[in-house]
Amino acid sequence: MTRHQLIRILTAAFLTFIQAFANASEHPRDLWLTAAQISADVDLAEMTYQRVHPGYTRYTEAKVMTAAWQQIITQAKQQKGMRLADFYLQISEVLALVRCDHTKAELPKVLAQARETTAVYLPFQWQFIDNQVVVELATESSGLLRGEQIISIDGVPINERLEQVKKYVPVDGYTDHTKINLVAASSEHQGGALDHFGAMLWPTKPQVLINYIDLAGNNQQKTMQRINYSQWKKLSSSNARNFIDAIQFKQLNDTTGYLKIDTFVNYRKPIKADKIFDPLFKQMKQNKTTRLILDLRENGGGSNEPAHRLLAHLMQQKFRPAKDIRVKTLNLDGIREHVFTWEKRALNPKASHFNQNDDGSYSFKSKILDDTQWIKPDKTAFTGQLIVLTSRNNSSGSTNLLSTLKARSNTFFVGAVTGGSVEGPTAGILLFLKLPASGITTRVPMFRYFNDVEQFEPGMGIKPDTLVSTNKQDFINGIDSPLEAAIKLAQ
Repeated sequence: MTRHQLIRILTAAFLTFIQAFANASEHPRDLWLTAAQISADVDLAEMTYQRVHPGYTRYTEAKVMTAAWQQIITQAKQQKGMRLADFYLQISEVLALVRCDHTKAELPKVLAQARETTAVYLPFQWQFIDNQVVVELATESSGLLRGEQIISIDGVPINERLEQVKKYVPVDGYTDHTKINLVAASSEHQGGALDHFGAMLWPTKPQVLINYIDLAGNNQQKTMQRINYSQWKKLSSSNARNFIDAIQFKQLNDTTGYLKIDTFVNYRKPIKADKIFDPLFKQMKQNKTTRLILDLRENGGGSNEPAHRLLAHLMQQKFRPAKDIRVKTLNLDGIREHVFTWEKRALNPKASHFNQNDDGSYSFKSKILDDTQWIKPDKTAFTGQLIVLTSRNNSSGSTNLLSTLKARSNTFFVGAVTGGSVEGPTAGILLFLKLPASGITTRVPMFRYFNDVEQFEPGMGIKPDTLVSTNKQDFINGIDSPLEAAIKLAQ
């Protein structure tokens, strides 16, 4: 295909998309894509993932993936096209089969913009406790209180709604137990998956009928106003989005410190991690702190440098986060023009930086990436008893850190079984694939990590030494059961 022909095809697709938008009756989610547009986008997506994604068939057989892509095309041909929202759902469902938390679809711009202003969100945020959907925060006008249990939405049982959206939610390996957290709340899905995917699955009128059980145990029913994404985010302003804002430390007593880090994301407001860790751990050494509780329960991962420097202040011996990092291909011809990334060198990888493996993949040579370098403990490193609080929120980079800490002596894990992959995720540099007909962007991780761990259960995260969860009554009363268990262990 010549460049001129490609431009003509993309121009025609764009004009068709604009015309569909002009003809849309109510909402951009109802934009109509032709079967030819769907087929073109699917073919490009499947080709890209087959060639580039280093874990594409790690957990799901190739024939299953092929059949899933083909099913989208078949359905589009049968119904002579597909709504934009339905195509987004179909793409999300196929990508979830890869079982990689970094492999997902982003809303096309036209839907993302509508989400900011259209009231499709429930007027509360919630947690899943004791197998119940329990209100955490709610708008004042809803009248809902913390701890009240949601039973149904518009007459549909809440658990039925939860199950309907789970298939669109990607997780690493076989850590399906963590999906419920992402269904409840996730910035990656522009709100929790219940609202995010639900806005395209079900009719979303400005008002919603909620059945719930109040704190006195009485069944209640009330019609409430839905809210938009901006209003939903304002319900809670405490979730730190940047590493520099996500660190809390306090001395619990003469011998025990408490360090909470809610994210390692360090690219929006970057700071050298040692500027924070050096004085903090120096002070602990001067205070003769012999026990440290490390709370990572809200930490899903982020940038490597803060995680590596934290490990340098916790490990007692030299370590390396990964023993190998691989890419599937160095040849991006035919793909390069459809993707973008923050690291331009990834679009033209240098063969001199790699060694080819027997399976056709390529391993980075030593000293190319920091992740495979040996790291020495910092001079202010903590050497006492370490108690680490874990949760279902842990994945990707935070689980990588936990995997390294597993080799540390005098270290105990308290909380819930994590997400992520102890053996190593597919992550690192992401390619963003822009599907030209639909405007949907999907994420394609380029690296497969092989963590430097001796033992692991394939496709699973960290199992703590002591399993502790917060029950509903403790949640209502503000009692942090996992933290109390950690403090007791530290005595």
